[in-house]
Amino acid sequence: MKTFATLQVQEEIGEILFTTEPAGKPPTVDFELLDQLEAHFDTLEHSRNCRALLLKSSSPKYFVVGANLEALKQINQNTILRWIERGHAVYNRLEALPFPTLAIVQGYALGGGLELAMACDLIFASSSAHFGQPEAGLGFIPGWGGCTRLPERVGWSRAKELCFTGRILDAEEAFQIGLIDFTGRTEELDAKLHTTLESIKSNSPVSITMVKKILHSRIGETRARAVLEESTASAVCISSGDTARRLEAFFKERSK
Repeated sequence: MKTFATLQVQEEIGEILFTTEPAGKPPTVDFELLDQLEAHFDTLEHSRNCRALLLKSSSPKYFVVGANLEALKQINQNTILRWIERGHAVYNRLEALPFPTLAIVQGYALGGGLELAMACDLIFASSSAHFGQPEAGLGFIPGWGGCTRLPERVGWSRAKELCFTGRILDAEEAFQIGLIDFTGRTEELDAKLHTTLESIKSNSPVSITMVKKILHSRIGETRARAVLEESTASAVCISSGDTARRLEAFFKERSK
């Protein structure tokens, strides 16, 4: 199963759409998808006609649900650092784009998929969306910025509870705790997105870029530290027998 990210820009709004082959499968992350995203960010950074970027999935059931199974099978003590550092590099590129970015979530955003959404400026979700950081169940940690972006959104104690338990939240609870910025029925989501984008387009692009740069000016050190800390913690996890046993059980269950 492969996940693809396609980019189009129409009427000053960019859209990265996640699709899968075969269709209907949940979008997942691997090195190929990270490469695709980085290429799109290269394009967008040099675009003069993009005022905002949307990240969406073609599936009503899934946004992005984390690492691809084949990618997980390749993660070991020798590859874990490259995996963590690569994800950080791409997600930080997304966060640093000079215009507003919005994750539009329908269905499940889990693990690296939730971390991808949190790298956007805003998260708008349908009422059917669900969110979670379930990495501990496989013996991992949120390794692509989740240990910093999650508490930035929901506070330290709530972030601890979500990471300790791996609990999956529905959209209403996610909104109530500040994880997402809007939730509603499909028609309400469409209306909110339309008014938000029209407001962005009517305002000064220079002002928006400068405001975003100022708001993010203090997080550079935090993001750099997160790469080091999450890489180190991930290496400790993958070196433990516990993670290996959990992965073996997970793959065995999925093969049934």
